[in-house]
Amino acid sequence: MIPLQLINLLCLASAAVATPNSLAVNGSSFKYLVSFGDSYSQTGFSITGAKPSTSNPIGNPAFPGYTTTNGNNWITYLLQPASPTTLLSYNFASGGATTDASLVKPFQPTVLSLIDQVTLFTTHLSLSSSTSTPPVTPSNTLFAIWIGVNDVGNAFSSATWPSLSQEITTQYLSQVQTLYSSGARNFLFLTVPPIQLTPMVLAESNATQTQEGAAVEAYNALLAKGIKEFEGKNEGVTTWVFETSGPFEEAIKSPKSYGARDASCYDADGTSCLWFNNYHPGQAIHKLVAEGVAALVGL
Repeated sequence: MIPLQLINLLCLASAAVATPNSLAVNGSSFKYLVSFGDSYSQTGFSITGAKPSTSNPIGNPAFPGYTTTNGNNWITYLLQPASPTTLLSYNFASGGATTDASLVKPFQPTVLSLIDQVTLFTTHLSLSSSTSTPPVTPSNTLFAIWIGVNDVGNAFSSATWPSLSQEITTQYLSQVQTLYSSGARNFLFLTVPPIQLTPMVLAESNATQTQEGAAVEAYNALLAKGIKEFEGKNEGVTTWVFETSGPFEEAIKSPKSYGARDASCYDADGTSCLWFNNYHPGQAIHKLVAEGVAALVGL
């Protein structure tokens, strides 16, 4: 278990200040993006604060929000502030989140697990096409989930990991089923990236890196299996699975192409290295993720 990675989440205490640099959205039928996850996705949105608008598509705080990149992350790269065609983002992601805090504890008890995040959504938003405020509907809303770096990173070395990872993914898909029951029909799933290649894990032994890499692969395989089963038992579902290993490995293979001196440096400016800190990717990797997602889903 490597709990030190979660200490880095404290960097979320200050707002990012970089100039927005969004990708174009090409006329997708989706008007809303509802997302869940951890610090790789967090923007600091509060459902009780200002709601998303074309002037600020993340609603609150100021765009691009509280991120672990010192600027845009993969979600905000997908948005177009002040554009009439921008996606409006309801982002429930919480830095440090695990899927189920009773299975893998987060770094502090106030962190919202995936279960907590889904509960917030079902409590505060409706997918009824006739009564919804705002008018989120099954057809105009894309649901995205990117979680697991803390589940795997904190628990991969446990002797119970084979059974625990199954419990985690079962709970994950249970929350997806809850979203489906609430009306969600379009789902984007992002896999756990190769966190064994983060600077923090590269500082560990080769054996630890190998073990964590194997745990990532096993987790993603369980997730893929669960998604297939979910599709098979629910009508009207459209799913996309984005393999995040591609963008990470692309940047790591050619760091100088993305403004970094090497593949393992990190800097809180979010741009001069591939990594914002020793566990969080910087803006270049996030932009690659956004570009891949946009191509896959047709945004």
